[in-house]
Amino acid sequence: MRVRIEVDEDLTEPEVVLRVPAETAATSELAATLATVGESADRLTLSYRGRQERVAVADILFCESAGHQVMVHTATQQLTTRIPLYKLAANLPGQFQRASKSAILNCNQVASLSKSLTGNLVRFQNSHKQLYVSRRYYGGLKQALERKG
Repeated sequence: MRVRIEVDEDLTEPEVVLRVPAETAATSELAATLATVGESADRLTLSYRGRQERVAVADILFCESAGHQVMVHTATQQLTTRIPLYKLAANLPGQFQRASKSAILNCNQVASLSKSLTGNLVRFQNSHKQLYVSRRYYGGLKQALERKG
């Protein structure tokens, strides 16, 4: 396969043109994969009450694992996915930080982080939901939140 990139000053967004031999199964699969490249970074497909929903990554408060499922929490919903937490964490942008062995959170959605003798608690903006942060990850999370400002 050959790859050629042309710079066109008149374009406002990237355009991909595929020139392929006669129709094959690989051709349609390649076209479908390329069509989802731009949208994979800002949306996730998750299950909610038996149906598939696309959720904006910016709306996610935190993700926590329980058994073989991962619950993804937004301000109003709790959705599930079978993607393991470590793979989900690797695919999410840098504003997501580990909060415990079984949870990651969106630093952009954090309203407050409090430390007490009974535990470290994170509260989220525009939501009643809370998440406990383990002692192991508290320092790194605190530094990430301070850098964010």
